[in-house]
Amino acid sequence: MQNSLFFKNVINSDSIFESIGQLSDIAKKTIGCEHISLFLIDEKHQSTPASYSVNISTAVMDQLQQIVLQTQFFIRNPDGIRLSVHKAESHLKNYLLMSKYECIYGFHIKHGPSYGALLFSFPSDIQLTEDQLQLCNLIKLHMEQLIKKIQFRRQVLKQKAYENLFNTLRVKDSFTVDHCYNVAFYSTLLGAKAGVSEAELERLKLGALLHDIGKIAIPDHILMKPGRLSDEEFNVIRQHPVIGYELLKDLPDVEHLLPIVKWHHERMDGRGYPDNLQGEEIPLLVRIVSIADAFDAMTSTRVYRDSLHVHEVREQLLIHAGKQFDDELVRIFLSIIDEQMQMNG
Repeated sequence: MQNSLFFKNVINSDSIFESIGQLSDIAKKTIGCEHISLFLIDEKHQSTPASYSVNISTAVMDQLQQIVLQTQFFIRNPDGIRLSVHKAESHLKNYLLMSKYECIYGFHIKHGPSYGALLFSFPSDIQLTEDQLQLCNLIKLHMEQLIKKIQFRRQVLKQKAYENLFNTLRVKDSFTVDHCYNVAFYSTLLGAKAGVSEAELERLKLGALLHDIGKIAIPDHILMKPGRLSDEEFNVIRQHPVIGYELLKDLPDVEHLLPIVKWHHERMDGRGYPDNLQGEEIPLLVRIVSIADAFDAMTSTRVYRDSLHVHEVREQLLIHAGKQFDDELVRIFLSIIDEQMQMNG
């Protein structure tokens, strides 16, 4: 398995079912887990959990759901709790027997008002090693991030003016829209790790989401050209930060977003555009988005080139740290990527 493809595929998933399928394949190959299933509840709107899995019968999911409910979503138990047909309490043992699994491991899932359990189900009664438990924990981390991204997509566009602009971009170029969502997600991961406040994180999310909104005005034959741009075409592309600024500047409550939209192509060494800012002249949130933007661009497949391996992208970020990118933020971002890349196989 290529770690970079695993990481990118999960992050790019648009549904929990899609991601569960990918994660289940990984778990089956690496630790012999027959199925992964997710049970998730929104405490504000639900009384019973929503369930997610692939290639598993409704009857079996019902038994697993009962285990989750009986253990109160594993809140009372430590992460990675093991339930076995040979050692479980009698009522839980019965559910396991009816599910045809001899052993399950449960992990807490928590994000905002949503919480629940991620179950790893095994056909035989096994004891996972510490390394295998670490793998399960990494899969749990990916699932929590996916839930966070999906909720973000649903909630972030609350003002109609933003929504109309973004939908216009969606019709014109769905690839750029997906890129914007990914940049917003990566920016939030980096911002949180860098100590950005909750209020600033919200600003960062929306600014990152809208950072390429100026591409609405870029002609299709340039924006979607399947090859290297000419100097003249590149000069047209370089106008998108200023165009985005002009599109947004007269909308209500956007002053805090404008620097991200206008300056996300500025560089620490002053060789960026449109205003040749350098160093600390570039606001922190802008510097964060610049790294997230470059990372997603390099790890995405374009019409004119394949995606780069994450290891190659790490090298590029290191090479350009202190020149194009904030050196300290690159270090923090690479620590995030290294955490994601712990899975081997």
